[in-house]
Amino acid sequence: MDSEYRSLLSLLNDENEQSASLAMAELLRRDQKKLEPVLRKLQETADPGLRKRIHQLQSAMVLRRRRKLLTERLSGQNLQLLEGLFQLHLLWFDNDSPASLRRQWKKLLEKANQFKPDSLEALGMFMRKMNFVCAHKDDLEPDHLCIGSILDDSPGADFILCAVASLLAVQYGLTLRITQSAETDFILIDRRNNVLVPAQDWNYVPQDGKQYAFQIWTAPMLLRYAAALLFTGAVSGDSFRYVYTIGSCLAGTSDTRLPLPYPYGGSK
Repeated sequence: MDSEYRSLLSLLNDENEQSASLAMAELLRRDQKKLEPVLRKLQETADPGLRKRIHQLQSAMVLRRRRKLLTERLSGQNLQLLEGLFQLHLLWFDNDSPASLRRQWKKLLEKANQFKPDSLEALGMFMRKMNFVCAHKDDLEPDHLCIGSILDDSPGADFILCAVASLLAVQYGLTLRITQSAETDFILIDRRNNVLVPAQDWNYVPQDGKQYAFQIWTAPMLLRYAAALLFTGAVSGDSFRYVYTIGSCLAGTSDTRLPLPYPYGGSK
């Protein structure tokens, strides 16, 4: 460890809060691959003040990695929907872990395997049996957009529930498309144009013989929409950290100088 690193680390426990904060900011600008092993050695130091700062630095580094990963996913076209939903959840619930989300998803897959929903109608019955309930579109909360909360019995936004159902369907050879009905509810459509409507208690509507033109929502579209709604929730809750974190993902930048609207940045 060079002398500059030692000097910055020594400032982490400075009685002057501003000095400690500046030292943290400077360390976060350094090469994180070099910084991480140093922090791991110090994370269980006997000094409670220093230990607190070390843990704050580690949390900030994890959050930056998650933000960078989601920014890349939102900017690309070949992303995996499930991983994108996990990353969105972890941006909002940053104390949760990817491993815990994967355990929740595995548990749902195991229950689905007992039921084997291999048709659109059977899928609707399974989702209803598992108590996947739509939140009202005028009363959406962040919990309704985060897959971990939804898998833990929270109501969900209809388009997120469509995403969950479509991911389950793939396990049984069903290829489903997600679109919106004329009433703006999100719906699922199979190859024969049969319809499943989550907002109507997973109502199954057989194909009626008519031809319809649908705008299909892709994984990037769904994730960007969810991120935009989370951003709105962060602004409404006046949470600067989430405004910055999610705003930078939507803007497609990890630049710490991201311009934000008043009162988060700039002038009135």
